Amino acid sequence: MSTNIFDRLPDIFFDKRPDDGFEYIQILGRQSNQRISKYIRSEYVNQPCNLKKWKVIVPAANGSGALGEALSTPLIGQPLMGHTESFISIGSFDTEDESEAAIKYVKTKFARCMLGVLKATQHNPPEKWAYVPLQDFTSNSDIDWSQSVADIDCQLYAKHGLDDEEIQFIESHVKEMD
Repeated sequence: MSTNIFDRLPDIFFDKRPDDGFEYIQILGRQSNQRISKYIRSEYVNQPCNLKKWKVIVPAANGSGALGEALSTPLIGQPLMGHTESFISIGSFDTEDESEAAIKYVKTKFARCMLGVLKATQHNPPEKWAYVPLQDFTSNSDIDWSQSVADIDCQLYAKHGLDDEEIQFIESHVKEMD
């Protein structure tokens, strides 16, 4: 959905989910420079493949493109939650736990350093994530996602065979995220 969809079609969006027997989709967007959510009947929407799955939602534009900068707070997108073009979604997960693990991954210095290889401006489209290695976010993963983000970084460094110089580069050039 276009970034200004709430203003262009105000009659089909609701501030609260109506209780009228129809299925509604929560849409995350921006209005008056604020993150907001509105609701739209599902029959009005061409549904992306991850709409009925858990996902991680991040801004489509963020920061300046400097290597290692923190991203705006990523959000967990629950099933039947979508977004406008102001955001992108990552993943199509069966469980909330998997989406929580994916948020931790997005917050790692390792993942954001790999993102920074291609992200040289504020724009954050899916193709800029090409060098960020895919991971298994399930309980079968070789990464223990229950650990802190810093501990996950250490696991990722080992998994991907980084040497001390590469680890020191990432640790000194990439900001921590809360």
